[in-house]
Amino acid sequence: MTVVRRGFLVVLLLLVAAGSTMLADAAPPPSLQQQVERWASDIGAPSMAVQIVDSEGLVDDASSGPEAGAPFVWGSVSKQLAAATVRGLETDGLLRDATVVVDVLPQAEHLLGDPQVTVGDLIRHTSGLPHDVSVTDDWTRRESASDAVDSMQQPSSIGPRGTFRYSSLNYLLVQAVVEQVTAGQYAEAMRRYVLDPAGASGTITDPDAYTAAVPDGHVPFFGTSRSVDVGVDSAGLGYGYLAGTIDDLGRYASWRLGNLGDPVATDTGHGTAYGDGLYNEDIEGHDVWWHSGAVPGYYTYVALVPGEDRAIVLATNRYGEIEAERVASVGRNVTTLVLDGSASDLPSSMAPAVLGVLLGLATVLLAASGWSVVRGTGERSAVGAIVRGVAAVVVGGAVIVGAVIGVPALAGGTLSAMWLWAPDVTVAFWVLLAAVFVATVVVVIKSAVGYRKLRSRTAEG
Repeated sequence: MTVVRRGFLVVLLLLVAAGSTMLADAAPPPSLQQQVERWASDIGAPSMAVQIVDSEGLVDDASSGPEAGAPFVWGSVSKQLAAATVRGLETDGLLRDATVVVDVLPQAEHLLGDPQVTVGDLIRHTSGLPHDVSVTDDWTRRESASDAVDSMQQPSSIGPRGTFRYSSLNYLLVQAVVEQVTAGQYAEAMRRYVLDPAGASGTITDPDAYTAAVPDGHVPFFGTSRSVDVGVDSAGLGYGYLAGTIDDLGRYASWRLGNLGDPVATDTGHGTAYGDGLYNEDIEGHDVWWHSGAVPGYYTYVALVPGEDRAIVLATNRYGEIEAERVASVGRNVTTLVLDGSASDLPSSMAPAVLGVLLGLATVLLAASGWSVVRGTGERSAVGAIVRGVAAVVVGGAVIVGAVIGVPALAGGTLSAMWLWAPDVTVAFWVLLAAVFVATVVVVIKSAVGYRKLRSRTAEG
């Protein structure tokens, strides 16, 4: 009887386990709304909005946070609208892909390494111009792109024409070219050829309207968020400073699905091609044209899948360079969710590691300096004191100067730009440099004190 009962219990447990597995398998996947709420929470975004559209209009949408209906800054998503504007001008015979830039914009000659750079080179990032946010992203600039070109210095690292090299400077020049052939009215040309046909008339192109309507974005700051006043660069409508609601972005994407054409694209060397302000890539067996955009505090993403008559648009009001990969993976996840129903976990944030290294090094230096002071100072000869002090000043000074010059150069901007894009990293960077300075001063002072001790003992003897 006992054996029978045990056998019955085993069978019962197996049936329960099998039933549980079947129920789990039958459970519906998370809805778009649930995924958006999860992703917004994962990246610490106050608000996030997503729309799925086809060429007829809205298919599905989801949002999270109180500002999901407010205007978002579109960042480099703006580039595809600039390229579409150029194609509209081509249709009217006012511009061609092969138009030589300096023939239309002679004041750009000093910026370009090759005078034969064409409008198509600008659109496909094959002009040789470098990416330099110290020249672009000027929130105080209210002049046109054409006027801005006049005052710019030639970049120091121009590459060869014909090789893909992503640079927002290309699209600042695209805006200037459009201004030249439309008597200075870039925004009007974009409305005529893109925004009005798309029904995205709420898109913000006026700097005053931008300042009044666009709320602060949010950047990561030591595990939390801090707000950042998102300024506008009037010469940057073509490369990054359009703004609008998720509805505006969705209407544009819906229109662009039916007006993508067959862009001429160039190989980027990274498994993608680039044409008309969009990357072209095979994602899960589908031909996808996409581009993301970011300014401090905002991230946007547009993906067009013409073969499926689907487009995905996403916008969120949190972005910092230290979390770039993590935030960007949300856009990719929305795309795969639409294409095959899959979504992967977001990559881990780099912030703890980067901040930990910087602050850890600062702590070690300060602790070593403090221990050195507590330990006291031995006697040193004049030569020993001088050599030790000079070596400390040379090494410490080289580290500080090298970091102040080199780190922003590696980051592709200035220290002020670093503060906007990654304020917590910038604070940790300055703390580390302060620790280097303190350690240098301690060594110099101890060297001098050691020499004075030696002189005092010699005098007493």
